[in-house]
Amino acid sequence: MVAELYFERDLFGEKLRVRLYDVEESVAQEILEEMYHEALRLQKIFNFYDPASELSILNSRRSAQLSPELEEVLTSALLVCKETRGAYDISLGKSFMQRKYGNPITPLACSYTDIHIENHIATLKHPDVFIDLGSIAKGYIADTLAQFLQSYGIENGMIDARGDIIFFGSREHLIEVQHPRITEQAYCTIRVVNKAVATSGDYRQFHKTYNNSHILNQQDAASITVIAPTLMQADAYATALFVIDASQRKELLSRNEQIAALVIDTTLASQEYNGFNALVHYDS
Repeated sequence: MVAELYFERDLFGEKLRVRLYDVEESVAQEILEEMYHEALRLQKIFNFYDPASELSILNSRRSAQLSPELEEVLTSALLVCKETRGAYDISLGKSFMQRKYGNPITPLACSYTDIHIENHIATLKHPDVFIDLGSIAKGYIADTLAQFLQSYGIENGMIDARGDIIFFGSREHLIEVQHPRITEQAYCTIRVVNKAVATSGDYRQFHKTYNNSHILNQQDAASITVIAPTLMQADAYATALFVIDASQRKELLSRNEQIAALVIDTTLASQEYNGFNALVHYDS
């Protein structure tokens, strides 16, 4: 038995990193290889950049039968769209692509309300709709992989999906929250047990200025860190909270008490919600 086993493979265009604790190495390695095959299968469903992915086929054909996985994520994303009154909007994939490549953003006349699901079939009702699930699918995949590992009796571990992390089991972890303006410096350290952590920040991907980041419709935040029961929730809400103002954030988080959040605004003032401050670790 080894105290810690590390596993790394290509996924999401970068790296998927997994750590397991107190496992039989030979058995765990076999399970991890099976888990990676499952990860590749899931990536094939959601890959925004793969024209053969299920998501891309839906965007191309405008109507398609949904796999259970895509239907679950799409339905969950649409609920967050509704909660934010469309500030978070998965239909704006065309604008996301223009922003990503530094092109002028052309106005779109569509919204999430133009995405209809009925009898496991999704239909895109407006020609501008181009679904982007980048803010939620990665979390769903990591959650599914964590469940996969647990189904094989792995009790404690973590899955790092491009910096957003799901922890499972009883082990406590200390995680640094990146300072949004000072490279290589932590803003704070948090204690996490059996939860997921995701951060959205204007400093992660931006074009020339922080005001021109990869996040569409950003408001007054420089960084938002969310702790949630699942990484799908943490990913989605970290983005959703970024695109609404302070009063809307307070209202949204009052309705979702399971979501703890740290908001650092562009003046570097911070606000904690739903017990986030109780999770901050201070060196003794």
